[in-house]
Amino acid sequence: MKNTAAKKAIASYYILSLLLTLPLLIPIWCIDEPIGVMIYFLCFFVYTRIAVSFAVRITIMPSLWKELDAEKYAAIINAKPFLANYSYKLNLDFATGNYQNAHNIINSVLLQHKNVNQRVYGHLLLCRVCFERGDYEGIKDNLAQIDNYHKYNPTLKLSKPNKAAYEFYCAFSNADYTSACAIAEKGIDKYSKKKNCDYFVLMRQYQLAVTKRMKGDLDEAASLFEAIKSKAPKLVFSSLSQKQLEIIFGTLEEVAPSKLEITEKYPLKANKASRILLRIIIIIFCVCCFFAIFATIMGKLDAPKQENKDPDYIAQIESSIKDDYEEYQILGYFNIYTDYADETYTMRVDSLFLVESNGSLDLHTPYILNGEYKNILDVKDIQVDTLYEYEIYFTPKKVEFILTEKERNIPKDTLYYYEIDGYYFCVISISDC
Repeated sequence: MKNTAAKKAIASYYILSLLLTLPLLIPIWCIDEPIGVMIYFLCFFVYTRIAVSFAVRITIMPSLWKELDAEKYAAIINAKPFLANYSYKLNLDFATGNYQNAHNIINSVLLQHKNVNQRVYGHLLLCRVCFERGDYEGIKDNLAQIDNYHKYNPTLKLSKPNKAAYEFYCAFSNADYTSACAIAEKGIDKYSKKKNCDYFVLMRQYQLAVTKRMKGDLDEAASLFEAIKSKAPKLVFSSLSQKQLEIIFGTLEEVAPSKLEITEKYPLKANKASRILLRIIIIIFCVCCFFAIFATIMGKLDAPKQENKDPDYIAQIESSIKDDYEEYQILGYFNIYTDYADETYTMRVDSLFLVESNGSLDLHTPYILNGEYKNILDVKDIQVDTLYEYEIYFTPKKVEFILTEKERNIPKDTLYYYEIDGYYFCVISISDC
């Protein structure tokens, strides 16, 4: 039953992760600039990590956070298709009461972290280990380590959950049980209003019950322990609550446990697999960036680009075509050169402009007659990716060209091209008539 539930949860996780990331693959085909490709892949990588984390919270973690079923959670994260890092293992150790392994993981991973906040978080988790084991002196030792971090890092700020945990353990270790109860009750109220947070409510109820016992409110504490046992029989909180009840009823003497020592370094098999996967993703990212940049550079020739639109020139061109179209848009204007081989682009033999009107793309040549601008309609209703030719009126030459959309590659046999609104105007050949 657990294996079936685990397979369903893992399948849901992979399907949701895929559905969340798949739509992001579509925009890559619309990007034609190298820097745009790099930015896209960087955003894709960041978004993918967020999406995968969200998928875990929706499909994997509810087995622990809502259903309070440590066995089902263990079956999921220990399944081969799921790469569980240390945080998932740590959740399981706390849920089942494997404090020795939790102690090993925290010391091997979090306390060795370069980020001070992660080390502080590690000591707060060790406070929890000590609290649930009944090692109340150990709480003071870890709080002292946190205070030491604050001393040498005055700008260090704790997140709200970490700050609340720190304040609770400080109040508890200083025997300020009234304040500790208030902090625990505030946490219960906060997480009770959130979805899939039954586990966090239960953890703070246990903290409240232990604090009330230490305060002397034995009846209230016993009632809370009974409620915890009833609600979470598959979590360690159940056995911990039973032990606390036996202490309250005098059938068990409370004895401080021996301090935990590191018995072995946390086996980084899962972390190693995660790092290998991360490296593969980074390599794929770099390779994709390289090919995207290479393809873009090869697709775009070292050719003259369209000049900035001169408003006066545009107005003169418009005056020559206003009688030909009711509604129109000038997409761009460009020149035809014959000295493209040496890339000097100074021997201009013709000027053109492209007009869009009612879905038709027309190519015109402007000229001046008696001081007025006129135009010649060279090619009418141009179709994208179709080879056309026209004859230059004032020079015995003909020009072959292709108009292609920006999303597509520039033809390999292009002599040079111009970038205009939404298109590339590619000059294919210039020859004598």
